[in-house]
Amino acid sequence: MREIRYADAGMDLKKLGLCFVRKCWLVVLAAVIGAALGGALYTFASVVPEAEREYRAMSKVYLDFEVDETGEVYQQYNGYTWNDLMATDPILDVTMQYLPEDYDRTEVTAATKAEILSDVRLLTITITTHDADRCDAILRATGQSLTALGNTAKEFRQISVIQTTAAQLVTADDRTVQAVTAGIMSAVVLTLLGMLFYYVLDDRIMTAGDLKQVTDVPFIGYTGAGGRLQKDYEDNLAYLQKKAGGVTTLTVTQGRPAGQEKESVLWETGLAAPVWDRLCAAGGVVIVVEYGKVHAVYLAYVLEQLRLRECRIAGIGISGADGRFLHRYYGRAFGRVDEA
Repeated sequence: MREIRYADAGMDLKKLGLCFVRKCWLVVLAAVIGAALGGALYTFASVVPEAEREYRAMSKVYLDFEVDETGEVYQQYNGYTWNDLMATDPILDVTMQYLPEDYDRTEVTAATKAEILSDVRLLTITITTHDADRCDAILRATGQSLTALGNTAKEFRQISVIQTTAAQLVTADDRTVQAVTAGIMSAVVLTLLGMLFYYVLDDRIMTAGDLKQVTDVPFIGYTGAGGRLQKDYEDNLAYLQKKAGGVTTLTVTQGRPAGQEKESVLWETGLAAPVWDRLCAAGGVVIVVEYGKVHAVYLAYVLEQLRLRECRIAGIGISGADGRFLHRYYGRAFGRVDEA
């Protein structure tokens, strides 16, 4: 029996793919959890404390200009000028008169923005604060001060507020969908990478190909799979019994065995000396590895012990096989597990 370096063997991509398919529900579950976490984290991060929320109110003010000495209307006012004018004493002093004493000039100046967007006769006033009531109050006071300015300044016939909106909470762009999508993608990618890492390191024996990574002992088949797979195992075992003049079955397991054939030897923690004598005196030893429970490194250790004592290994099989998995692995014709 030649030595095989199972660590250098290639990966069984078909087996890997089937294992992934069997665990695809993990990917779906990870996607659901990722979506929930992504949405929850975004919601938590986007909720602004009450003290830091911004409220905004707007009004449209119509400017009815007076004519100058030349008969032309006064047009020296523009957006930049108005933004500065709102903070000057002639306007700000009047604005403060219409506000309670707990308002200060710095707050009002910082909250107010005045701009001409298109028509020089239409002024837009925007008030932004951290409190809705204060926002509305400053907007009303500003409108009253501008109306008073229209009655006193020679450049105007009249200034009137033609449209006002109540203070509304300023909200950022809603990116819940992007957050949920990012959560799904992150969870799916991490799950797939985790599954790939697990299956790459997983050397549990499930197929004949897994055995070939450990030993070149002839594979006699699967037992417990039913159908043709079971029949092939039984025929091959009978052939070895006849050829070797009597063989002993050695069941190798790393956990509680699913079942053990009559008169077989169970290797779990080691063998007593009389058992070794019986194995080595037999015409041959058929090793039966429990499906999906024995790691390749463990089987390699067992095989080395048998080689050391010069036991004749007649063949090796896999017990308790998953017939449905093997059906997909080998294909419909060979893997059919329905009873003949």
